[in-house]
Amino acid sequence: MWRIGFLFVLFCFSCFTLVANGTPSLHLNEDKPQHFLEGRDYFSYQAPIYISNPNDPLLIQFFFDYDCRVCSSALDILELYSQINFDKVKLIEQPVATDKAQYSALVFYALQAIKADDLSALLLFETAEKQRFSQLARFNELRAWLETQGINTDDFTKAFYSAKVAREVELAEKRTEEYGVFTYPYVVIDGRYVLTASTLYNDDYSFAVLDFLVNKLIKEK
Repeated sequence: MWRIGFLFVLFCFSCFTLVANGTPSLHLNEDKPQHFLEGRDYFSYQAPIYISNPNDPLLIQFFFDYDCRVCSSALDILELYSQINFDKVKLIEQPVATDKAQYSALVFYALQAIKADDLSALLLFETAEKQRFSQLARFNELRAWLETQGINTDDFTKAFYSAKVAREVELAEKRTEEYGVFTYPYVVIDGRYVLTASTLYNDDYSFAVLDFLVNKLIKEK
């Protein structure tokens, strides 16, 4: 739990910095180096939680919740970045889960169990509006929506209440705790660096920060 407090302090400091200095300016001219600051453009763990194998791509973990207004656009940015840099990074989606908030993890892993996990991104987009999320948070409404997407809702329901999905949700809770996830979207790069919504709102800015951190990690391998 100490990580949550540590990162929350950094998050608050970041918000203050943005208010005081405005949106970080980017120097996209290749002749001018780009400078990004810890606590403003990104955060870091005091000690790495995960370190990728030197021969493997860097792992980017996208922690999300369907009750999120900006997670869909953040995922679009990360998917595009990972496609462009497929030889450097690997993107994995991780639903946030706690003992009192398991809906997103249950839905995500149920979709995965019936091999319909490609619908997760569409559902994330669909629930970007709070009112729509409130509707689809009701199980019958969710089943009706899934049916319009060609999903066998009986299969989905069985998976949703299955022991296999329950185990996945339990692991998601542990992972949420381990990585100190206190907000979403919450992006962990190779178990060392963290990006939040304050960075994941603009393609150029997000890409520049990601390049900075990815290149830094590759040089350190």
